[in-house]
Amino acid sequence: MLAYWYNAPRHIKLIFIIAVCAAIYVANQVQPLSPTYTVLSLALGFGLHFGQYLQTKISDRGSSKSKLQFLLRIYPLIIVGIVMWMLPPQHNWIVTIQALGFVLVVFFLVSIYQNRAKRFE
Repeated sequence: MLAYWYNAPRHIKLIFIIAVCAAIYVANQVQPLSPTYTVLSLALGFGLHFGQYLQTKISDRGSSKSKLQFLLRIYPLIIVGIVMWMLPPQHNWIVTIQALGFVLVVFFLVSIYQNRAKRFE
């Protein structure tokens, strides 16, 4: 699924970003997410992109490539587990939506920024 994101057309990316931001906004109206969890979510989202970036930079012949691919396949599940475990139990699904939304927003923005066309050489 993450590989599709890097090859998706611009309008699909824009639709996903708007939908995630709208979900975060609606969930925030019920129960705001604390800044500590927001920063943790932002770091996890950056880690998601950084893992994909490392996968493209490691040579195909090494055994570390297969280990990294396995880790990158389970990393989104690890993120969900970390978020579910660390968040407070009050309104758990609302704050989970916000935390996972912030993970996705950072992933979207960092991946789009990295692959943007350079204006100046």
